[in-house]
Amino acid sequence: MADGYLNDETWRYFWHPVCTISELEAADRGRGALLSVTLLGTELVIAKTASGVAAFDNRCPHRSAKLALGWVEGDSIRCAYHGWRYGTADGKCIEIPAAPNGPIPRRAQAIKYDCDVRYDLVWVRLNGDADTSIPGHTAWDDPSFKCVLGPSYTWKTHSARRLENFTDLAHFPFVHPNTLGNAGVQTYLVPDMDFRTEGELHYRYAPPEGARKAMNSTGNLSPLKYTDYTIRLPFGVTLDLTLQNGERAVLWVWATPIDATHCKSFWFACRNADLDGPDQPHIDTQMKILEEDIDIVESQDPEQIPHPMDEIAVGPDKVSLMYRKCLYELCHAMENGGEEIHRYLTTERDNI
Repeated sequence: MADGYLNDETWRYFWHPVCTISELEAADRGRGALLSVTLLGTELVIAKTASGVAAFDNRCPHRSAKLALGWVEGDSIRCAYHGWRYGTADGKCIEIPAAPNGPIPRRAQAIKYDCDVRYDLVWVRLNGDADTSIPGHTAWDDPSFKCVLGPSYTWKTHSARRLENFTDLAHFPFVHPNTLGNAGVQTYLVPDMDFRTEGELHYRYAPPEGARKAMNSTGNLSPLKYTDYTIRLPFGVTLDLTLQNGERAVLWVWATPIDATHCKSFWFACRNADLDGPDQPHIDTQMKILEEDIDIVESQDPEQIPHPMDEIAVGPDKVSLMYRKCLYELCHAMENGGEEIHRYLTTERDNI
């Protein structure tokens, strides 16, 4: 790892959401939906065409103009500079207006990436050699839940730092003393953890009585009984919260790496009660909590998770340490290619 940091090339083997369907459709200005996004430092164009959603390198291979400045024609994208047209099935150029009789150069092909739509999010994978899957969503297909997609947001921090903040158990009484935590309860139990296939870390946190609160069915905060955490490597987490009144709430989050120092988080607030009630209180409460976190998380220097020796750890940092261990192991697996990443993710491990 360069300078002791995680190797960000590793995350190219994983699926990441890059925009919501609503964000993509809002980019349509009468020329079809084309949206420029950045994933792991790679600028992409997301296109909604007649046959679905596709992702390409945001560069015309002819004279390097941005394809996002062009427009959609059926199942193709036309470059705004010279009108070259690229089929979205494979990215090959299918028309050169200035040379209608051909031939079309064999290298005239826009770089295409794996792309899919799941949970009303557009997912992209830059390298498919590890055969990874789009991560699961606990509540999405459960008819007893209503899932509300919150507004995505960008923070100046690495995705791993952002994800780690969601799994940190000891910061609640200090960062969230009047929302999620209780300033009078500062000692936290270390949870048991286990590792499952597809790169998932699981643990349950049962807080001391009165120590924690969570959002209830009306968007207000109520006493928490326990939370089941699922970390989906590399940058996803689900909090399945059970309240003292028996209600459940699910917070689903993925922190997409824009580059080494910025990430964009996509999230859902889900509930299994008051399904016909207003959704906005749930959004407002979560955004208030995020406002409490942002300055702290963005203040962490460096933005990337450093070498293990560069920060101090104690017992309550168990979740963070195990998460970091898995990320570093993934980076080492990447050095031997996608097959080794796949093997790492799909190998059963004992409880840890």
